Amino acid sequence: MPRGNVPSLHTCCNCLSPVLTTLDKKCTFPFRQGGRIHHQCITVGSSRPWCSLTHNFDRDFQWGYCKLELSQPNVFIHMSRRLLDPCQVNPCQNGGICTLVPHKRSFECTCPETFSGRLCEQAKCYEILHLRYYDMGESWGRIHVRNVQQCTCVAGEVRCERVPYSVCHSNPCENHGSCRQISATGEKVCHCRPGFTGPHCSFEPTTECYNNRGRSYRGVVGWSVSGARCLPWNSDLLHNEMHLGTVVGASLKGLGDHNYCRNPDGDSMPWCYVLNHGAISWEHCDIPPCTMAVCEYPQKDLCCGSIRVLLYLTLLRVTPYHRRPSITQFISTRPPKKPTCGKIHKKRISRGRIIGGDTAMPGAHPWMAAIYIDRKDFCAGTLIASCWVLSAAHCFYRNPLKSQVRVVLGQQNFNVTGPNTRSFGVDNYIFPKHFSVFHPTLHDIVLVKLKKENGACVRRTKFIRPICLPDQTMVFPDNYCCTISGWGHMHEKVKEYSNLQEAWVRLVPHNTCTKPEVYGDHVTANMLCAGTSQCVDACQGDSGGPLACVRDDVSFLYGIISWGDGCGRGKPGVYTRVVNYMDWINSVLKRKARIV
Repeated sequence: MPRGNVPSLHTCCNCLSPVLTTLDKKCTFPFRQGGRIHHQCITVGSSRPWCSLTHNFDRDFQWGYCKLELSQPNVFIHMSRRLLDPCQVNPCQNGGICTLVPHKRSFECTCPETFSGRLCEQAKCYEILHLRYYDMGESWGRIHVRNVQQCTCVAGEVRCERVPYSVCHSNPCENHGSCRQISATGEKVCHCRPGFTGPHCSFEPTTECYNNRGRSYRGVVGWSVSGARCLPWNSDLLHNEMHLGTVVGASLKGLGDHNYCRNPDGDSMPWCYVLNHGAISWEHCDIPPCTMAVCEYPQKDLCCGSIRVLLYLTLLRVTPYHRRPSITQFISTRPPKKPTCGKIHKKRISRGRIIGGDTAMPGAHPWMAAIYIDRKDFCAGTLIASCWVLSAAHCFYRNPLKSQVRVVLGQQNFNVTGPNTRSFGVDNYIFPKHFSVFHPTLHDIVLVKLKKENGACVRRTKFIRPICLPDQTMVFPDNYCCTISGWGHMHEKVKEYSNLQEAWVRLVPHNTCTKPEVYGDHVTANMLCAGTSQCVDACQGDSGGPLACVRDDVSFLYGIISWGDGCGRGKPGVYTRVVNYMDWINSVLKRKARIV
């Protein structure tokens, strides 16, 4: 499989009549922008449609304005021009799925892994020694039955011939595989020991489970628990994800030119990058553990205690009697796990933007709360304790019925629940003493108390955990980079909410934000400003979300998204200054609720 060839991505049928820019350069589809995958010209950050000139705009920043043509010849393949929907009669072959591209009056084919081409009409070739498909016309080397061969995919069939070779001066073959170098091409090919396969003998095809956390898993499962197909680790669609430029010795962590599940960052189990609702995401993989450790289940205390008892009995055999610890001392030596705040589940290092920006990875902002009000209004909030969420007071200024407010934690896509989400009713919401419905952006902060379920509120997971609260003396300097996140509108004039977006913004000096040409005296001492870039801003629906500033790898809730002049117009966004309300917050919470 060539670099960047991602299974199940759309193949653009406009290749017969390519989309061109105003400078007659060819648009590349699909392309990545802001962590999302696009199959047509877009207007993100611009009033004019534009496209990327490579598969990855986030990495390459090569783009151009699209030519707007009323019609394009040769777009409708084997179809009547009278058809308004070219997918009405599916032109995609071999199980391909047709997707309409409305503004281009065209379509795209989503091909199964075994076929390619504009209409999924070309069968790929499967190389069993490499466990991969090769497209028509591709060539590769292999060692088969002790013979060094050069193979080519011709009309869906693998055709191979013996070729001269020499001994390799350096051996890229892992797991003690032997190497030969094809004389004509210089390609190094591997002969693998039993139990291993792949271009570099790095795959273990008979492995059906993982040990411990799966860091050493080298099996060939390539799909997630939801059934999504994994993206190749070296795909052109991935940019600034954790494996690119940040993993030292990728081969030692099992990464490379394949789409099999791995665990390069020490997660709880193997995982991979996937496409989720058209955005780059990640999921754990559908692989069982090799031993069903009871410690992973509700009886974990009994199980882990039993393990400690066995260790204790072992110590009794090797320790003099007068120095033997009591079993109570031994079992209690393991310190209890303390809940932490402000720590994220990191799968990306990129710094994006909300408007025209990056899609957040699952677990990147585990304190985010989605607040649905009266089934029509929406705001964001931030989890600060087991039963408490902080949000913007102006979201509640109409005093909605508590029974009509729903808070969802662990949400990735707007109004979409899944295995990582938890939904709560609201027990109460509390305004600060000086809040007034006549001036809702003054003292724009509200505490929302969640209803308990079975005697508890939030149970901490990788995708749900609180942010840390600052103390009254905490100050981040001007121009410090902090993050904002939310599901708000991607543009000022659109009505749809997005999947969770993230952005980096800089704190703006207070005397700059209070200049007459900015906001003047509308910005009070209880507010702070951040942003100023036309491409970085919060928008409608982001209200109540966090401005999170990081210190020593811990995130603190420094501001609450409050108001601003439109979306991305060049003026900074205005945020509630949380440190000014810590006395009130602590008085309401009385004591910090603990995440269990």
